[in-house]
Amino acid sequence: MNDMNPSKRAANRAATCSKDRERLGEKWQQPRSPCPCTNFQQLPQAIAMEILLRLSMKTLFNCRCVCKEWLSLISDPQFIHLHLSRSRIGILIKKYPHNLKSWKPELTHVEECAESDLWVDTMNFTDNVPISEFGLVNSCNGLVCLSGPHKYDPCYVCNPILGEFIIIPPTQKGRGWCSFVGFGFSVRTNEYKVLQTSLSDNFCKAEAEIYTIGTGLWRSIGNAPMDFPELPFNSYLRGALHWVSYGGNMSMLINTFNYGTEQFQRLPSPCCFGQRKKQSSESFKLGVLGGCLLLSVFDDESSKIGMWVMKDYGVQESWTKFLVIVENLFLRTPFLSLHEPIMFFSNGEILMVHNNWNVVCYNKEKKSFREIRITGTQSLFSFDAIAYSPSFVSLYDASRGEEVKRVRTGNKSDKLLAVGSSDCVGSGMPPYKCTKLN
Repeated sequence: MNDMNPSKRAANRAATCSKDRERLGEKWQQPRSPCPCTNFQQLPQAIAMEILLRLSMKTLFNCRCVCKEWLSLISDPQFIHLHLSRSRIGILIKKYPHNLKSWKPELTHVEECAESDLWVDTMNFTDNVPISEFGLVNSCNGLVCLSGPHKYDPCYVCNPILGEFIIIPPTQKGRGWCSFVGFGFSVRTNEYKVLQTSLSDNFCKAEAEIYTIGTGLWRSIGNAPMDFPELPFNSYLRGALHWVSYGGNMSMLINTFNYGTEQFQRLPSPCCFGQRKKQSSESFKLGVLGGCLLLSVFDDESSKIGMWVMKDYGVQESWTKFLVIVENLFLRTPFLSLHEPIMFFSNGEILMVHNNWNVVCYNKEKKSFREIRITGTQSLFSFDAIAYSPSFVSLYDASRGEEVKRVRTGNKSDKLLAVGSSDCVGSGMPPYKCTKLN
């Protein structure tokens, strides 16, 4: 036996082991670790969804890659709708670094913990948007609209969480210096649309065009108001964009555009405003508070901020003044010092953007401001910020056949990839960190 070839001895041992396995059957096999999805799949779908809805965006994104069953559940239209309805409003910041060719869009969540301390969860979307130079337009349902820097550059509608985007071609006229662009959703037709207004050739009127995603073309919808505003931080409410403009006598006007009816309308301002002329020291900003339209009036001369809420949408008598700040404004400057409210916390504090240079927090009890250290807002340069609620809304589901592309973060030569379905491949989870506010 000792003279047997080593390879033959190995073959004999393998044959003996095979016979032993046949005799022992299942008892011989080593126990396997259960699939993490097995027990979870046995739960009713409603309970499984409720559990997932309580997870952070970072954890949910990773759960999509655990198994096909979890990916299918998180990609389910019902789950996406529920998640969107509970998604917290965050701040999407485009900062201006020292290297002006490097644009750093960041999603910043400001949340409260049990001790009423404020925490910032930051996700960096630098590699999850389709272009490096762009203007932030606005967001809707977790989708963000970006505009290229030049007149005939396209616009982009993207989901920075999934890295998906659609290219919106420019209009025949392109975007002039006085063009206005806005993005929204029609609940009635379940369509996403991009609005653009521009001056006519004779500069006597403004014309409006709209692009419905899935049609591949722009169409005229008639005249538009003769104003070209800069949208406020959060301007989207009840399927419409809102902005402040000024009449011929410099009276304050609230204009809207409804994406369902595709019509411009005007909302009444608070009764006490009447038709009074806007003072040179005054500034107006619109926002959203608790599902209601918010109007902030800042008077630089008297150092006073007044805030009004329209409790019954469209009803002038429902405007209610709920807060006046008359002292200790943050960082008085020789020029107009504008404080724009962007978030309201349950502990009574209000987060504001000051002149697009600082993010500050106002404490109503202490009647004082403090600067908030949010990444990207402390530099010698200003920044742009819009309201944004992260979501898993896939552009493939919203595109109605229009080509969807995905940002690739790996090989730069293969950065753009056409996709045909929502999956776990493509751009990864954006870099994430959590820090406590000062």
